[in-house]
Amino acid sequence: KLKWSLEDPGLVATFTPGPEHHGPANALHGGISALLLDETMAAYGHAVDKIHMITGSLTVKYRKPIALDGRPIRIEAWREGPLRRAIKVSGRIVTADGVVAVEANGLFLRAPEGAYDRD
Repeated sequence: KLKWSLEDPGLVATFTPGPEHHGPANALHGGISALLLDETMAAYGHAVDKIHMITGSLTVKYRKPIALDGRPIRIEAWREGPLRRAIKVSGRIVTADGVVAVEANGLFLRAPEGAYDRD
């Protein structure tokens, strides 16, 4: 489960990956890294700008493996430019040792009215 807070550089989440999240070489699976960034970057719009966002595009750059050592990782998201219908958002995953392991940037769109309504 992600725990979000508003702090520099924008929206920050923490997550402690477990053995069920492993990929090659007992490191965090790249798909899980992408999911964590996508969720946090899309949540930025709601948390900071009070609008629901959906992912238009997402580019992920894997810099270093993330060890499954029981320590939490930090997922950060921030806006790159003015608030518009489409918003450029950047993000990164930082290890417990302060190493930037994964970086991402994406284009996030305002969700259509009612997209997040529950039946």
